[in-house]
Amino acid sequence: MALDTHSLLVAYTVNVAGVALGLSLVLGLRASRAALAAQAGVLAHALGWLCLVASDTFAGRWPDLLLSTLAMAAMSSSLLLLLQAVRIWRGQAPLAPGWHAAALLMPLLYALGFAHYPWRVGLANGVLAAQMAWVVVEAARPGATGSWRWRGLICASMGTMALVTLWRGVLGAFFTEAYPTFQTPHPVNLVGALGNNVATLLTAIGVLAAFREEAEAQLKTLAITDGLTRLLNRRAWTERAEVLLADARRYGHPLIMLMIDLDHFKQVNDQRGHATGDQALQLTAAVLGETVRSGDLVGRYGGEEFCVLLSHTQEGAALAFDQRLRRRLRQRSEQELGFLLAYSAGLTAHRAQDRSLEDLLRRADAALYEAKRAGRNQLVMSP
Repeated sequence: MALDTHSLLVAYTVNVAGVALGLSLVLGLRASRAALAAQAGVLAHALGWLCLVASDTFAGRWPDLLLSTLAMAAMSSSLLLLLQAVRIWRGQAPLAPGWHAAALLMPLLYALGFAHYPWRVGLANGVLAAQMAWVVVEAARPGATGSWRWRGLICASMGTMALVTLWRGVLGAFFTEAYPTFQTPHPVNLVGALGNNVATLLTAIGVLAAFREEAEAQLKTLAITDGLTRLLNRRAWTERAEVLLADARRYGHPLIMLMIDLDHFKQVNDQRGHATGDQALQLTAAVLGETVRSGDLVGRYGGEEFCVLLSHTQEGAALAFDQRLRRRLRQRSEQELGFLLAYSAGLTAHRAQDRSLEDLLRRADAALYEAKRAGRNQLVMSP
């Protein structure tokens, strides 16, 4: 059976449009930034091929120039959007806005040199192949997040499309007589049309796999994170605190526990509203996060109560930590909330005879009770 180039390209265009529609329906408009970029990229790719196939109807007339230029702009933008998605899924910073503006440079040069076929074909396919290779490099680059399940699919699909696109560019620029139009029945178009169909499906599967991996990671984060303060919740904090305690017991590292309770928090809710109370909790969590070190552990224990484990810390350093925390909380609460936040705290150090985390929690809670009973806004150390 003979393969007709025009029919294959039309079929590929329909396939790309179907994949774009399917991804939009599956991922939706409330997806993450990376998923939205991937959706937009596939839609732009479909639009590009629709314009390119339609341009052949107006060969030699001004709609050909317009549709072909729009096709190049859409295809270039689609690859930058896919690159954006891959970078975000891999934990990298998004592309600077200037890169998206640069995507219009190639179509502009393409339009200016449209009358010179070797120039426009070589330019467009060369730039698009380079962009595809950039996606492959970002997906394959070691040392970042993202499993090989979806990265491998995107590397295979984009790598295949880059080779075929570069092949087209070389033929159009240097062997024009063998490739006078993009629908010429040349092996590159037959291979490209078949390969691009497979590559499009692989890319779509890769995008879905990356989105699933991202969603699973978000669910894991939600399971261990307090929804209001973004600190560890009580269960997650307790689990990680057990690990720190076991490490301190094994190696003899000093370990300090602080139990912190905001003073007069019920009055904040009653007099200023629960929204202000939530802001107070969020501010306290933010100040705690800024004050602890990377090896320390902080979590929301419940209500307006927070627990902090200070690793490799003696009591003197813990008292200095408490003073820094109080000073920062006073300054920021007055500036951001319009009133002062204060807290009472109970402090205890890990002892050799401690059998479990509950021993530290019990002593820290008793010391916190003494701080409340003694007038609040102070720290009491467990004897």
